[in-house]
Amino acid sequence: MASSLNDSLIGDFTIAFKSYAQPLRRKGMIAYMRNQFNFYGVSSTDRKLSIQLVAPKFLWTGVGEFLEFIECCWTEGHREFKYLALDLSRKHVRKLDASCVPFYEKLIEVESWWDTVDGIAPQIIGRLVQHDPAMIRSLSEKWIEHENFWYQRSALILQLFYKAQTDFKLLSYCINRRKESKEFFIQKAAGWALRQYSKTNPEQVKLFLAENKIPSLSYREGMKYILKEGL
Repeated sequence: MASSLNDSLIGDFTIAFKSYAQPLRRKGMIAYMRNQFNFYGVSSTDRKLSIQLVAPKFLWTGVGEFLEFIECCWTEGHREFKYLALDLSRKHVRKLDASCVPFYEKLIEVESWWDTVDGIAPQIIGRLVQHDPAMIRSLSEKWIEHENFWYQRSALILQLFYKAQTDFKLLSYCINRRKESKEFFIQKAAGWALRQYSKTNPEQVKLFLAENKIPSLSYREGMKYILKEGL
């Protein structure tokens, strides 16, 4: 995908986003993200409509060209472009492979917040390495030790959708490694991972929670499904 085509696509998406922009929604989105990022004010439904409008111009021409366009989206000033990058990456994830992990790994720390991190770690990188236990372990062990807590969160949610394939021993290690963290997004992620896995193996999660002292927020989140279902 040549640079001129990237520019053309960015221009088309900008026009589409502006046409769907809602001032009141924009104000709310900015406030919800604690005034850290700029928005047009486009709903997820209208963002998908924008993709449908521009899609005829978006032709798959190879992994390298695709990642160039994703990078272009990531450098745009409005948050909707990052959501667009995530939408397109999920759509084409089967055309990608583990060689793309370093590219997406770097994006975790670029204007980081839960919205992009939660889109990258479990939904893109997680899918790219799902059948490579060694890489899952390598990334998890590296990220959980990273000084940037968004990488720590990524380690906790990397296996979020693995169900029975989850390496629970590895997940347990990561949770315990950061159980002293006061960071809300770490405690919440640990609980989220436990809650998700409890849908597959509630007994193992209950045993973990009984044997390990973790933050109350993580515990409550981890027990939600178990308590709801009376397991």
